[in-house]
Amino acid sequence: MLASFTIGIAGHVDHGKTSLVKALTGWDTDRLAEEKRRGLTIEPGVAPLVLPNGRRVALMDVPGHKDFLKNTIRGLSSVQAAVLVVAADDGIMPQTLDHLEILHFMGAKTGMVVLSKADLVDEETLELAEMEVRDLIKGTFLDGCVVVPFSALQNRGLAQVLKELERLVDRVTVDFVHPIFRLWIDRVIQAAGFGTVVSGTVLCGALAEGDPVEILPTCAKATARFLEVHHERVPRVEPGMRAGINLRGVPFEAVAHGMALITPGYTSPAFYLNAQLEISRHAPKPLRNQARVKIHLGTGCHNALVVLMDQKSLNPGETGLVQLRMEKPVPALARDPFVMCSLDLEAVLGGGTVLEVSNQKFRERKATKILPFLECLLREDVSGATDMLFQRSGNRALTLQDMTRATGFSSRRIADHVNQACRQDRYVLLGQEFYLPKAAYRHLIRETFQALSAILAETPLKAAVTAQEIKHRVDAHLDDAVCAHVLDTLVQRGMVARTESGYRLPEKVTALPRRQQEIVQRILDYAHKLGWRTFAVGTFCDEHGERYSRPEVQKLVDYLTAQKTLVRLRDGRYMTRKALEQIKERVRDKILRDGSLTIADCSQLFGFGRTRGISILDYLDSIGMTMRVGDRRVLSDQYAQTFWNERRRRPNSSSSA
Repeated sequence: MLASFTIGIAGHVDHGKTSLVKALTGWDTDRLAEEKRRGLTIEPGVAPLVLPNGRRVALMDVPGHKDFLKNTIRGLSSVQAAVLVVAADDGIMPQTLDHLEILHFMGAKTGMVVLSKADLVDEETLELAEMEVRDLIKGTFLDGCVVVPFSALQNRGLAQVLKELERLVDRVTVDFVHPIFRLWIDRVIQAAGFGTVVSGTVLCGALAEGDPVEILPTCAKATARFLEVHHERVPRVEPGMRAGINLRGVPFEAVAHGMALITPGYTSPAFYLNAQLEISRHAPKPLRNQARVKIHLGTGCHNALVVLMDQKSLNPGETGLVQLRMEKPVPALARDPFVMCSLDLEAVLGGGTVLEVSNQKFRERKATKILPFLECLLREDVSGATDMLFQRSGNRALTLQDMTRATGFSSRRIADHVNQACRQDRYVLLGQEFYLPKAAYRHLIRETFQALSAILAETPLKAAVTAQEIKHRVDAHLDDAVCAHVLDTLVQRGMVARTESGYRLPEKVTALPRRQQEIVQRILDYAHKLGWRTFAVGTFCDEHGERYSRPEVQKLVDYLTAQKTLVRLRDGRYMTRKALEQIKERVRDKILRDGSLTIADCSQLFGFGRTRGISILDYLDSIGMTMRVGDRRVLSDQYAQTFWNERRRRPNSSSSA
């Protein structure tokens, strides 16, 4: 059950919506001077209401005049239920029809009807008005709801309206789809001493003071400085609440209604929305392919081109699959409702639901890949939709959040399906959060093994391959955790061996051609002759009269380094592993004897100058043998502990240095 939610107060102009809200709450939602002067609502207004049972709701009073249809749709974009107000003396009027259609398309699930101005008619006329209303709402989300006669002047029916609102609240259920905070901005103000404050209805998730948010479609980042619900400061806002959010560091000019606040990184604005579109039964004519329209999504209004996917045209009352090609990117998500209007905003043409946020234009030749997925979404076929999603994703591993975002099925339904598929051995969990179908997992294992084998075959001197090299060969977009999981599986199966420098094939033995064997021996002879002195590849080539090319020598030196015969220091120079062990022994003995070692000591110990000494000691720091304290080196705690433990295990060892 929602802690709070928003009820739309809809109906034709001058049918008493604002008077009803004032009678219920004591609030006058017409706050603008122009509204006072003209005696009609121009901008949506919100009033808080505490019901007799203590439940809190917000009443959204929207304009009833056709000139402000855009504002009406914005106000009704986030309501969970509705009160349709019809004046008993006027009966059903044009905007009564429009508002009922808007509420239907925006996803209102329940509500009630108030027959206002009951004091102006006799009981017979009141009964006729109720019959007319019941004929209108038959087959709609209001079918079977209560119809309450009401008079603002006499307070007639006020108690019954409150009682029916309590019952209405208990009927509202919401299955939250996206597991993140989200809010469409419907009002922006500049508060003295605080800065930019935005308002809207929390659609899903929760937000606490200090939490980060992203403003879409601009992708600007902000922080929630403080939060309000009905002018009361709160530490946290939850779904259904009307929230005011002070955004730290965001200029007033940078935010407008129609934008969205969302948990950072969840989605990006998109130009293409694949959707189910229903044409209003009151539409003046059929909708043709590639018609240009206005799309009301959330609290924004956008120009768009409608591309029909499965029909040539849609007649009034018909439903079809379409792609909405937006003029500018919009922050939509799957399952978002929308309303479609003519370009002049004088008529509601239809509405529907976003099924998929896409990054590519619909083409007829791709229909066989796109339409079956959309049909699965329409049938609420979670299993079929997720299987197709994996196929369309190139068998890339997906998280529960990826699947929820792409399909619009609730995270709870997705999790239930995926867990069952794992128990049936249809899906495989990789690491902590990624999933793949079993067949795709086997394919990925084969591709990873083949990639490793291919890299080693292309570079015979390469002793091991890093995970990143393998990943980029298989799929550059592959998640690191997925790649690591697959490599671990190959290691566990004995197909791949893990080394300090990467991965290799267990049976891989590099047989060098005779010429390369000759060069390797020359390099080793040269390195052994230098002893503690280091060398560079260029120096070796220069001293051998450029008999060997530098690239070839570099490859062989890398090979010897991977074989742990040579050691590469941080300055790019090399020495033999044997020479390094001798240096380590001297450094250790010096520190154990004198307590520390400096760069100057290297000259006496090894005959090094300052530059070579720094390179050696930096290397010893990097492998965790020594650590720098000021201008001196001491043995690291870990190395010292290991050294003393080994000495104690040796026979006839002394306990003192």
